[in-house]
Amino acid sequence: MNGLLYVAFAHKFDKMAAKVIAYSQQFTDLPITVLTNIKNRCDGWEKCKNINFVEIDDSDRNNRNYKTSMIDYSPYDKTIYMDVDSVIQKPGIEKVFDKLNGHDIMLNVYGHWKDRIPLSYYRRVMAKLKVIAPITIYYGAFIGFRKTDKAREFFKTWNANWKISRTTGTQREMPALACTVKSMTDLKLVKTGNKDKVFTWITRDGYIIQHEYGGGFWRKFFPEG
Repeated sequence: MNGLLYVAFAHKFDKMAAKVIAYSQQFTDLPITVLTNIKNRCDGWEKCKNINFVEIDDSDRNNRNYKTSMIDYSPYDKTIYMDVDSVIQKPGIEKVFDKLNGHDIMLNVYGHWKDRIPLSYYRRVMAKLKVIAPITIYYGAFIGFRKTDKAREFFKTWNANWKISRTTGTQREMPALACTVKSMTDLKLVKTGNKDKVFTWITRDGYIIQHEYGGGFWRKFFPEG
């Protein structure tokens, strides 16, 4: 079975998730699982259907602990995870799962750094994890996976690397994600990019998933506020 997964810790993101999922369900009937630490959820969920909540008793600041170990909580054979500031804006998400056939993980490429690492928090994390350039950077807002042994190893490593990266002063999970991918040379990874028109963080109507790109995101999809 295929399904979608979200992590929505804190009341702010509970409300956000309810909005984006209700909007996205115009274009898909896939089952959806939401990892949440909110017991008294907002009224917006009444507009959603086919939702399964996994309640987690933990603080808001630990949400990335569950994002980096999400394979342990997904009930699906193939999962596509999206951040709660992402919407499905057109039909076609079902076909994206086909890209996972024969692969462990699916990621969308952010960019490639050949030698110079432009962001200081990436430099700190890479130094801590003993990873050197060149390195490929991936978005953390869109992740696909199958429940393979190698995918489980990937998430276990990513979670451990993220915990180490926190000691450098960053809560972000993307530096640890890039380092994890580079360290796992036998990972069966399928990459998506602009040519695939699956995921975008710039306002583009032809892409299936639209990630937040600033205030324009909310004005476009949720003009009512």
